[in-house]
Amino acid sequence: MSSFKAEYQKKLISAEDAAAMIKSGDIVDYYAFNASSQYVDAALAKRVNELENVTIRSELRLAMPMQVFMADSEGKAFRLNSLFKGPIENMVPKERCAPMPARLGSYEKLFRDGEVTTDWAAFMVSPPDHDGYLHFWPSPALAKADVETSKVFFAEINETYHHYKYEREECKIHISEVDYIIEGDSPPLMEIPSPPTTEVDAKIAEHVMTELCDGACLQIGYGGVPNAVAHLIAESSLKDLGVQTEVLPEGLVQLYKAGKITCAKKGVDVGKMTSSFVLGSNELFEFIHDCPAVLLCSANYTNSPYIIAKNDNFVSVNACLEVDLMGQVCSESIGPNTITGTGGQLDFVLGSQMAKNGKSIICTPSTYTRKDGTEVSRIVATITPGNTVTTPRSCVNYIATEYGIVNLRGRNLWERAELLIGIAHPAFRDDLIQQAKELNLLR
Repeated sequence: MSSFKAEYQKKLISAEDAAAMIKSGDIVDYYAFNASSQYVDAALAKRVNELENVTIRSELRLAMPMQVFMADSEGKAFRLNSLFKGPIENMVPKERCAPMPARLGSYEKLFRDGEVTTDWAAFMVSPPDHDGYLHFWPSPALAKADVETSKVFFAEINETYHHYKYEREECKIHISEVDYIIEGDSPPLMEIPSPPTTEVDAKIAEHVMTELCDGACLQIGYGGVPNAVAHLIAESSLKDLGVQTEVLPEGLVQLYKAGKITCAKKGVDVGKMTSSFVLGSNELFEFIHDCPAVLLCSANYTNSPYIIAKNDNFVSVNACLEVDLMGQVCSESIGPNTITGTGGQLDFVLGSQMAKNGKSIICTPSTYTRKDGTEVSRIVATITPGNTVTTPRSCVNYIATEYGIVNLRGRNLWERAELLIGIAHPAFRDDLIQQAKELNLLR
């Protein structure tokens, strides 16, 4: 222990000293989630008048807004490279942000193959444990690959972060592999409240429930529909459910506490809820720290279609923004304006369909309302120009709205159009039929 303490003190520097090492044109990776850099970010913002074209990389930051962009009013010093845009990344003007399209499960390989390079990585970790390891709490998804492929790693110590209670190498880094250590005010983990469930969410969830069975292994994302699905499962007779997911939300934890989730029927990691990052409350963070049934690991593992496919009766449930009559799914942009990212949707679509009796279900309300009050269909004849195709028509399986659920797998374009029009909002069905005929998408 004494040798670890000596090494810790030897590597300890101030955030200002760390920021002083960064040069114009460098790439600084802030990582993601609650771990995103705060100490180096604040210090680097003070150098706004000294630097040009420094690239900041971020993914779904859950901390306060990035101070480098708040300080850079002219947009000369810093620009953003976003792996997945969340509310914080969307605060950066789009002309200063270049999103990077990629599946979450492929990010680690991009780093390790050198296709994504990093000069400086800076993000929050736990204090060292008794063996000298700093832990990537509570979201190890890409952390180890980020550290090991960056030229220099600044470990920002957060005294509120826990140590994992199991041995998994991608969840921690030894102090000997850390270049510098920075201490700060240890901000608490940001709590992300569960979104409310609407009446439409509840109706969609009812349709999703028809595709679940005892022993099913679930991947359910964050949002109103997942919450509604969890609520219905809690009231159902379903049992022995499993979990392999990228994000572990509150709803799945409540099902575990209710005895619905045992993970006893999983084909891999039996008895464990497998996840790569966590969104929720302090109650959730404490649960994953104390619960032996939670296994947090890299997204390279949780999102691998080959690992997913080892679980029979795998069911993935995700959301989207738009579906066209051929089955093309947009989940990440409005026109050319990227608002989220590819994330793990396609990873789990592919993995679920490789699994024995697996299913992927993509959910959407049938309509949305524009700022001017106009109601618009989310099921459209052809994908809106500029919209990103997140799940291609060749991979789509089930689509669900509040008006029903349809299976597009193995269906030709005529059949798909007919099925999707049947679950569109009734007010738009006649227009969709006319457009489909003009496009030769209906017989």
